Amino acid sequence: MNAIVRKLKLYRISTVLNYCRNSWDNSAFVIKQCPSKSRFSVFVDLLYWYIFYGNDFNDYCTFTFWNKSIAERKAYISLRRNDVLRYTFSTPEVYELFLDKAKFNQRFRKYINRGWLTTVNKSWDEIVKFIIQYRDVIAKPLKDYGGHGVFRICTSSDNYKYVLDILEQKIITGEQFIIEEIITNCEKLKNLAPGSLNTIRIVTVLDREKQLHILAALLRMGNGVALTDNYHDGGMACVIDSEKSILKGDAYGMNCARYEVHPYSHIKFDGFIIPHFDECISIIKEIVYYEPDARYVGWDLAIAQNGIELLEGNIPPGEDITQIASGCGLWYKMQAWK
Repeated sequence: MNAIVRKLKLYRISTVLNYCRNSWDNSAFVIKQCPSKSRFSVFVDLLYWYIFYGNDFNDYCTFTFWNKSIAERKAYISLRRNDVLRYTFSTPEVYELFLDKAKFNQRFRKYINRGWLTTVNKSWDEIVKFIIQYRDVIAKPLKDYGGHGVFRICTSSDNYKYVLDILEQKIITGEQFIIEEIITNCEKLKNLAPGSLNTIRIVTVLDREKQLHILAALLRMGNGVALTDNYHDGGMACVIDSEKSILKGDAYGMNCARYEVHPYSHIKFDGFIIPHFDECISIIKEIVYYEPDARYVGWDLAIAQNGIELLEGNIPPGEDITQIASGCGLWYKMQAWK
């Protein structure tokens, strides 16, 4: 036990030291946003908010801390605080349910119409049979998030055998996957951001009386080249005006990237109408009570050609895009609801 504690302490020390080294390089970027400040003062500021409040460089840039007062900064949910909220607003059992994509799909099967298969306890023949049946599938690590390790398998592709071999080798070495039928966006969303499945992220909170609060609604998109729409993997997100069902303002990417138009399709974001958004909200109002112990969730939905499809629930949802949508820090509001 003592050895484990020592390893954890060393890991934390190593993480902080690495952040210190990176912060000097990152301060050069920040100084371009606020040239009146010295680079050293920005460097110290980056370290202070990381060490004492848990705001990493992405938080610092996303929330434009150089334009915020101390009181405004303290109101934001940081990366570290977001992890605290995960423990506060969910039980270990429900967290495990949402983390395991196969268990999640089974629990919320009423809202999932796509074909899917987990590689756990499946023979290679069963896996290949499933892939051939659906012809175009996506393989995701069973217990990972953020779009990492995701790849597409298409039976008509020239690299089909090669990708299939990669999957087999990963399974042999102990990795487990969920393999799902590819979903295609409705034409309107596909034209906006081709190349990826573009999804609706709706962040919900159930307060202590189990009353529903919708914290944020966003459209998440790929950059036109990448397979995933993940904000932390080259994608972008734009706020949805829930009352008007339209996109509002520019889209945001990691570390202050902003887009008035999509970089691939060149379609303007502001005012873009989201089809069937009211249906998405109606579904969310149902599913939040399937697991009422999951009180702080980022739900991902796809507006597909054949209707609304539930993709996954994220505990906790990313603090960055959630507070992009709110336009202000939500830490104190979350404290009032816990």
